[in-house]
Amino acid sequence: MVDSAINWLFVDLNSYFASIEQELCPELRGQPIAIVPIRIEAQTGCCIAVSYQAKAYGVKTGFSVADAKLLCPHIILVEARPRLYVEYHHRIAAAIERCIPIQQVMSCDEFACQLLGRERTLLRATAIAYEIKRELRTVGITLRCSVGLAPNRLLAKIAGDMQKPDGLMIFERRYLPQALYSLELADIPGIGKRMEQRILAEGITTMRQLCALTRERMHTIWGGVLGDRLWLWLRGEDFLEPPVRPLQTLSRQHILPPDCRTHDKARAVALKLLHSTARKMRRNGLWAGGLSLQVGFYDHVAFACNVRIEPCHDPYTLQEHLIAVWPRVPAYTPSDLSVALTHLDLAPSPDLFGIDPFTEPNAKQRVVTALDTINARYGLNTVYLGSIHQVRKEAPTRIPFGPPPPLEEFDDTADKLRTPRGPRGIRASDLPRVQPKTSTST
Repeated sequence: MVDSAINWLFVDLNSYFASIEQELCPELRGQPIAIVPIRIEAQTGCCIAVSYQAKAYGVKTGFSVADAKLLCPHIILVEARPRLYVEYHHRIAAAIERCIPIQQVMSCDEFACQLLGRERTLLRATAIAYEIKRELRTVGITLRCSVGLAPNRLLAKIAGDMQKPDGLMIFERRYLPQALYSLELADIPGIGKRMEQRILAEGITTMRQLCALTRERMHTIWGGVLGDRLWLWLRGEDFLEPPVRPLQTLSRQHILPPDCRTHDKARAVALKLLHSTARKMRRNGLWAGGLSLQVGFYDHVAFACNVRIEPCHDPYTLQEHLIAVWPRVPAYTPSDLSVALTHLDLAPSPDLFGIDPFTEPNAKQRVVTALDTINARYGLNTVYLGSIHQVRKEAPTRIPFGPPPPLEEFDDTADKLRTPRGPRGIRASDLPRVQPKTSTST
């Protein structure tokens, strides 16, 4: 029983963003499509997701549109609708939980479920996997998922990646680590390019060689307990990482579009990024003790500034600090922005007079609570500070790596779930050709 126990089930949605668009736009079904952040700039943009029909031509997520067009000239470009994908995420999560509780939402399209009791038998775990696949079809007929079953969460995720689309892969402990020998080093989560180079420098080029290492050798290569954990996980041991440390920093970045590459508009965008970051900070019950600003330029060295502040969490005080710093930004043409709240901590202790900032909020905090409540109910930026009026549609919320943000963080109400009218895609071949830049010499 111990050797065959399946402790984890991992659900990985296949070509998630593209599948949602094909679900809502029947004319896109069976077509090679690529999801792009902004359709107006699609001819020079990046493919943030692609359908399996596009993958058949060799197009991959992360390809530039230009490279995608070379491989698949008739690929259809579809502008991303992040809010819609998060709305479907919640529908999918509800469908999975009709079969088994979700232990952790790993990302917008990945879910980890811990199996208990009789669920851990191979027969029952497999039955649950197929139940989830059937239940997913009630959310959308185009939606497919790959499921991984394994003794621990890491191996379940790896299994889920091995057979796509609509696959099911099982790792039993009695066949480990030999069952992993066919994988590449980069197939293991946590082995990025730098880590792979470090492993290759040790003369290790295959998974068979990696699995043959002693625990002490892996500890040395990884430079700490991460090596010990991986050694155990690859052999089927089941334990989770220690609790993560509380957030120390929250940040947002944005590449400025052409019409925002002025000193004044860049300042307004920076304030919007600040307000967005402050909302996330408040949701986590944190206060900021520092502020960081970075402004990139096309032809000059980036400007960076870090300041310590009295702990606060209201946007008015934070905005005052950013406005005080902004005059130090050089008057060059800005290209990108990064705003961060640093030295985050829980609410400060009561002051000398015994006033608790939460139980006895001041006027600013009461206003902040009211603003957050209104925007959560009626949509982001229903009420906002006048300082971001010109750029309130810039820097929209995107879906990050990890769990998706709450729906109230999306300010593009046009993305709300609805039945679309008419085709949304445009064929890449219909886009104007981008003339290559020519250089002149003197």
